[in-house]
Amino acid sequence: MLDLKKVEEKSEILKKSLRERGMNELLGEVDNFVKLRKEWKNLKKSLDDFRHKRNVISLEINEAVKKKQDIKPKKQEAKKIAQEIERIENKTRELEKKIGEIALKFPNINASKLPKKEKIVSSSGKEKKATWQKDYLELNKKFDLIEFDSAIKMSGEGFYALKGEGAILQRALISFCLDIAKKNGYKEISLPLIINEKAAINSGHLPKFKEGMYQTKDGFFLSPTEEIGLLNLYADKILNEKDFPLNITAFMPSFRTEKGATKGIIRTHQFDEVELFKICKPNQSSKELQKMIKDACSILKLLKLPYHIKLLPAWDLSNQNSITYDIDVFSPKSGWLEISSCSNCLDFQARRARIFFMKKGKKEFVHTLNGTGLGLNRVLVAVIENYQQKDGSIKIPTVLQKYCGFNTIKPKHEQKSIKKVRTKTKKKLKIKIKIKKKKLKKKTKKKK
Repeated sequence: MLDLKKVEEKSEILKKSLRERGMNELLGEVDNFVKLRKEWKNLKKSLDDFRHKRNVISLEINEAVKKKQDIKPKKQEAKKIAQEIERIENKTRELEKKIGEIALKFPNINASKLPKKEKIVSSSGKEKKATWQKDYLELNKKFDLIEFDSAIKMSGEGFYALKGEGAILQRALISFCLDIAKKNGYKEISLPLIINEKAAINSGHLPKFKEGMYQTKDGFFLSPTEEIGLLNLYADKILNEKDFPLNITAFMPSFRTEKGATKGIIRTHQFDEVELFKICKPNQSSKELQKMIKDACSILKLLKLPYHIKLLPAWDLSNQNSITYDIDVFSPKSGWLEISSCSNCLDFQARRARIFFMKKGKKEFVHTLNGTGLGLNRVLVAVIENYQQKDGSIKIPTVLQKYCGFNTIKPKHEQKSIKKVRTKTKKKLKIKIKIKKKKLKKKTKKKK
């Protein structure tokens, strides 16, 4: 939520942000908001005046009682004042509700000097393409890492299951990303998968993102991102600035209705990600955003995957974000895949969630930042495609080998033939051992 006083006093700043975001339908709501705020302030002044009159008349009634004067006229006047106070209080509450509902529609104020279209600000690694390379779906036919048909049958389009080396590789990526986050100073958190409406309002995902969320029959939601849970751990709290910047991380499956989710693992309804989250003082947030981007990129550097960083335009920002950098990983056949978004929300979420720190004896709102570290289904695609070998195998990145317990994934038919050779060898060995045992028995009998 924005500072309502600033919106009222400098409404043109919000209007500028709305135009840049392409949210012109809310321009009229800004004017309506300002009008209702003025009306509310006038009512509050009237309410204060009538409350003052009530105090005065109460004193006058007490004096009249002491002097044994007729208090009937004063009591009638006091009754009228009380009725007027009740009327104004009811009207004030109605206005506050309307103002609050409008305020929830407004996005964050955009950072200055955002580009008109996404802008690549830096890149790392070389893009390597070869004619013999295949995309991950073609490779899956050979390696049998991902199961689509059964998953779609049980859950619908946009779902998948990982099996064998695919499931192990995904688990390796989860552990690896969490371990790197820990090395970078993030404390690991385990979160609930289900959130309530208030938690999603606090993060800025409601009311706008409601259609993108799965809702339960009793009004709860499947979490679309760990950002919501990590933020709400600190809702309604006053934090100690000595702990800043506060760095936390979490892994869990996330769920979105995601239009365009099809057979594949790049755009799905359920996906795995590791989230990075920061809480800090306002004067730290710009610097902490750059640190967060560096932390997310450090994982890609260790995996030796090419990537670039993009600064997003205002029209591509989520409601709660003031500025966002996307990190895209290169995949030889699937192209550039977004695997992280790192954003500064300023005090937008803190105002909704009521998260403070003390500054010179006064409560101040904190700043919050969020980033993906990383989107694991897309990293999985990038690893499979970048590490495929000309001999038909997939090499496991060096940093993941200790997590996987194997260095290479071989096509299933090769694995079967290797197993057959192994079983034949075992059978031959067993036969040889039996023959040797028989010979030993015969020798011992002769000696006797």
